[in-house]
Amino acid sequence: MNFPQAFVLTLLLMVIAPALTSADELPFVGSAELPTVAEASQFEATSTSEEVLIFLRSCDALAEHVQYFEFGRTSQDRPLAGLIIADPPVSSPAMDDRLTIMLLGNIHSGECDGKEALLMLARELAMTPQHPWLKQLVIIIVPNYNADGNDQMAVTNRPGQLGPLRGMGTRETAQGFDLNRDFVRLETPEGQSLVRLIDRWNPHVFIDCHTTNGSIHRYPLTYDIPHNPAVPESLRQFLRQQMMPDVGTRMQAAGFDTFYYGNFAREHTRWESFGFEPRYSTEYLGLRGRIGILAESYSYADYRTRVLASRQFVRQCIESTTQRAAEIASLLNTIEQQAKDPQPSTTDQSLPLNATVQPYPEKVIVKGRVPGTDEPQDYTVEFWGRYEPTLQVPLPYAYVIPNAGQNIMDNLANHGVQISRLTMPARLTVKARTVTVIRKNPTAFQKHHMMQLETEDHDEVREFPAGTCIVRTSQPLGRLAAWLLEPESCDGLVTWNFFDGVLQEGIQFPVYCLKSPTDLTTEAIPSTP
Repeated sequence: MNFPQAFVLTLLLMVIAPALTSADELPFVGSAELPTVAEASQFEATSTSEEVLIFLRSCDALAEHVQYFEFGRTSQDRPLAGLIIADPPVSSPAMDDRLTIMLLGNIHSGECDGKEALLMLARELAMTPQHPWLKQLVIIIVPNYNADGNDQMAVTNRPGQLGPLRGMGTRETAQGFDLNRDFVRLETPEGQSLVRLIDRWNPHVFIDCHTTNGSIHRYPLTYDIPHNPAVPESLRQFLRQQMMPDVGTRMQAAGFDTFYYGNFAREHTRWESFGFEPRYSTEYLGLRGRIGILAESYSYADYRTRVLASRQFVRQCIESTTQRAAEIASLLNTIEQQAKDPQPSTTDQSLPLNATVQPYPEKVIVKGRVPGTDEPQDYTVEFWGRYEPTLQVPLPYAYVIPNAGQNIMDNLANHGVQISRLTMPARLTVKARTVTVIRKNPTAFQKHHMMQLETEDHDEVREFPAGTCIVRTSQPLGRLAAWLLEPESCDGLVTWNFFDGVLQEGIQFPVYCLKSPTDLTTEAIPSTP
């Protein structure tokens, strides 16, 4: 507890006072002693970044088991802040062996429902020191990730979204970047800071709260899980067959219909999901071998309903996690151990680098509406949410990078990838790749002209000098590192122009593959840039 209670509560009341009417008129869903801006405004407004900070500090002041922390700054120098909530309290992952859940709001700040829902949840936990979750979990809440975009509020920022009436923030950051496209390149200070936080705490479960403005349907909230075929199959099956059906049942019992996220296509004959690339938060967490869950409240439901649906969904995910805590710990520990200590058949493992969406075998019923009306209509559709690999390569023992640029080294380190370097020259048999085709998109996306390569492989013996970087795949983030470094990865460092200055058709790609375990004399390079 870092801030005097009277001080922060006074500040909070000063901030929200203009929104208050009389105490009898306030429809507080939680506590009238510590209302969120959404509640105090009768769900007409959302909180500014400063109001979020004051609210978080108020929660910190209320309870010994709540700790306010800051983990970075935005491009406009706003604090990136959150709460660590646990009983007994902790401030470091080394102090605890409970499951860790990280909750993220406002990655797209116009989609502010999750931010307000997480603030309400933070208050509930702050005011309930004996909350049963806190014996099994450490809960980290980051409610206002895109803090700069949050404060660019306008009523025109989300056309068609039903509230908040007084306006909401922007999708992009002040630099014009979409933070949910930044999990590979880590180009923003926000992205770098968040991934360092993820790497430090290594959360077992990560929930990212959004609001969708896609197809018309009848769900106040939809959700999704990782699709990437490189995500461990055991993890994807656990989520699809066990955890998410349980969460859906719990949501139904709480009065909220839910289904997998998607959009109608082809005259309501398909329900199509989003992409599989690790540039997205949930796909990125899946490639790290952790549980990533996407929450998408429904833009055309009223603001109050969206906030409450978001809060209820996060609550039910947490409830399901506590019920399966031992199973989740065992599953994720097994995945991590297999990544760190692969069997001798490691070189037989394939790594998908691209994929195409396919339908699941069974059709599903999606609750929609008759086009152009409010009349309910159920549609029996193909569910296109299963991604099948279109390109796979063998997972090597290690990647050998003799002249790694600082941008590449910083990116790998920021992800938490373990890197070492040769302490003496080595003569190695490696797989080399010659670039045969370079395709550069003439249209910019996220300020990048995205790149794709085709290569031809051959084995050769090369001398590598001392200082050559070695990235072994026998580490927790080995598959993520491979996705970043493979030249034909559809969402790797090549894609995001990290190698542009050294790429040329007919020239070898400057990252080599050591296919089999080999004795190397190396020293570790610190994993934080």
